[in-house]
Amino acid sequence: MTSSLPTSECVFAEELLLEGYGGPSALYVRDQARGVVRAVHAGAAVAADDTNKLVDLLGDPQAFVNEPTEPAHLRGDNRHNIAKALLIHACRTDDPGLVRRLRQVAPSEVHRIDLRLPLSVACLLALFDGLGQEQLAVRHAAMHMVRNIHGHTDITPILDTVISELASPEHGRGYRRVAPADGARWALLSYSLGTEDSGSLRERVAAAIDPSTPTRNALRTLAALYAVAERFDRVLSLVGRASTRGAVIGGIHDAVCGIAGNHGCARHLPNARYPFTEAITLAEGLATNAAHRKQVEDIRKRLNHLRPRQAEPGNPPSAT
Repeated sequence: MTSSLPTSECVFAEELLLEGYGGPSALYVRDQARGVVRAVHAGAAVAADDTNKLVDLLGDPQAFVNEPTEPAHLRGDNRHNIAKALLIHACRTDDPGLVRRLRQVAPSEVHRIDLRLPLSVACLLALFDGLGQEQLAVRHAAMHMVRNIHGHTDITPILDTVISELASPEHGRGYRRVAPADGARWALLSYSLGTEDSGSLRERVAAAIDPSTPTRNALRTLAALYAVAERFDRVLSLVGRASTRGAVIGGIHDAVCGIAGNHGCARHLPNARYPFTEAITLAEGLATNAAHRKQVEDIRKRLNHLRPRQAEPGNPPSAT
């Protein structure tokens, strides 16, 4: 199975159904599943009969169960690759019905797929409609998925869903951290850097924040959006009590890193001469303890790290 199949050709996916029978076929299925993913990425399709059978296989609780002698996660990886091939096929063929079926039988796999291709509005909505009813881990993966999709598809139709996740709970720390709001924050920041209607986005985020019990991620997102727009007075207005200072400084951090990172891109940026020094000075003025000062120092380090990417002719870095 190669990645050079013509667009009109269908991949031969029948061997993937061997996964449903268990036994020693899992390693063979793994290689076949990887080949199907590569072929579908290259433009091949999955035959309708194979599609229906594979969706049924994903929904079979007796399938993808590792044998004691098999490598850990082997069949789980097979399940992920089959779901990935089917989701890419569904999006390429503009089949929102198939997207919904995949979400029903394999919700955790679907939203862990790195989907970097243009999506129709129907498929985009099928991917994220009713997301709030999913488990927290699924919503966490979905928000990171939005960040990848944004580079290829206009995410305006699902902005309300993304904004609503700013108020979601979070659990764990480090690599075990599950926090949909983290991915939502970065997706909204990335969206704001490429839209001409950032004012409307700020209003929608502000309206979604509960003034009595604002979440840290919601405040950080709003601070970042104000900082991107150089509305530093509005950034300061968010500091209503000492406990919000860390979130506001974090928002300045996100804005500085987001803008500096985008300066390495070829496209035109409306904030190409962003006042980095003023933003960092504002963050320094808000710092009242060691944790805050560490955040400010991290802003400086990140900006210095990104500086070579933004140091282009006619656009020298403005930070000192």
